[in-house]
Amino acid sequence: MRTRSRAQVLVAIALAVMVAAGASAAVKYYAPIKGATYKGTLKIARASSVTFPISFKVSANGKGVSTFKFSNGYPVYCQGGGFGQLQPASGSISKGKFSVKLPIYFAPGHAHQGFVIVTGRFGKNKTESGAVRTAFTHATVCNGTSTYTTKG
Repeated sequence: MRTRSRAQVLVAIALAVMVAAGASAAVKYYAPIKGATYKGTLKIARASSVTFPISFKVSANGKGVSTFKFSNGYPVYCQGGGFGQLQPASGSISKGKFSVKLPIYFAPGHAHQGFVIVTGRFGKNKTESGAVRTAFTHATVCNGTSTYTTKG
């Protein structure tokens, strides 16, 4: 009886390993184009007619992203002004995804105001899509998230 129980346990373990291996193989991700500049448009969720051009660069080895640019500024979800400038930042690409926190710095007040956080995922046919989240430290009513798409 003891030998039969061990055999059943070993079969159960083997099946669990095979199922886990099959599940991880089902997760598909796409690699970015090495050295490419991805360009696209960010759409403000609350105002369908408001868009911001966005671009960033993939490193020559395809393992990192940097040089994020928002041609018309970054999205702010309240009225007012005096928001700081984005500071450069870079991030790593892992399994076709990345996340980068771009610091917002207000030079006249020598103050850090928060971050613009860009998260993305590379897709097939040289595409990439994600979200841009504005995270102000003190003006939290101005925080928000919008989606974007790019192509390399």
